[in-house]
Amino acid sequence: YLGNLLSDRKRHQEAIAMWERATELDSSFPTAWRNLGFGYYNVLHDAARARDAFARARKLAPQDARILYEQDQLSKRIGVHPEVRLGALEENRSLVERRDDLSVELATLYNNVGQPDRALSILLSHPFQPWEGGEGLVLAQFVRASVLLAQRALETGDAQAAFAYLSAARNPPESLGEAHHLLVNLSALDYWMGMACAQRGDPFGGAVHLERAARAQGDFRQMQVQPISDVTYWSALALRRLGREKEATELFHRIQDYARELHQQTPVIDYFATSLPAMLLFDEDLKERQTIQAYFLEAQALLGLGAAAEATARLRRVLSMDRNHPGAIDLLRVQEA
Repeated sequence: YLGNLLSDRKRHQEAIAMWERATELDSSFPTAWRNLGFGYYNVLHDAARARDAFARARKLAPQDARILYEQDQLSKRIGVHPEVRLGALEENRSLVERRDDLSVELATLYNNVGQPDRALSILLSHPFQPWEGGEGLVLAQFVRASVLLAQRALETGDAQAAFAYLSAARNPPESLGEAHHLLVNLSALDYWMGMACAQRGDPFGGAVHLERAARAQGDFRQMQVQPISDVTYWSALALRRLGREKEATELFHRIQDYARELHQQTPVIDYFATSLPAMLLFDEDLKERQTIQAYFLEAQALLGLGAAAEATARLRRVLSMDRNHPGAIDLLRVQEA
């Protein structure tokens, strides 16, 4: 408890010393090891010791779902392969089902490894409630799984099924615990709905959806509207499908320019963005996170401008920095198909 008080007073080195003393007095106390995991990572920047401390905590408290979640988040932060993380969560399904955050993490991992059907099954069978730091996570993976399944359906010529998946993504069930923000950009859904309409012989419907995707501007991210985001790519592709190549090329260049600006900017967190998921447990280098986003936007722009090899190189760079980046995983999978 003294370690907890010292940590609250920002006397982190002393807090770590107290927690270490606690493990010396009682090596079977899982909370002390769990606290040390945070201290070693966030204060000492020692990922190996943090991983070992959480492993000790998990061994001592194998039925503690919270520690499982925190251990998985550490694994995510230090770049453990998604399939390894997936295996760990699958081995503890009874614990995963106790927590919304673990359930959506499992769904995310299924999407990451190319099993969106399993992701969708989890998301539709588990009733979610809003929680601090979880804003948008469940809905994002529901939309992602729906798009991935729609793409798969289009590949097999089943446009009706594809359109059904996409329609459901536009109108998510109440069990997800959240709905689309009024300012969110849904151009990816409209683009693929346009493609589904075209495949099922409805050119008028296809044009309507593509036009809607092309007109979409800005995106609501981190409690504010961003002029460019990773979904702007789909607006540009919609313009291309509509035969407006000049506008499409201009928008791809705008994405590229915005990515260059991100490389130069100092990241700033909006005052009201108090529950960013990435910052709730483990410290994150905000500049590195912004650089990753810039590289991904560059990859999208390069892909749209016909530089496929350069785009693939950028995507691989993103994944070297963040092995769990959903956009890079999905786009690279399409590139390598």
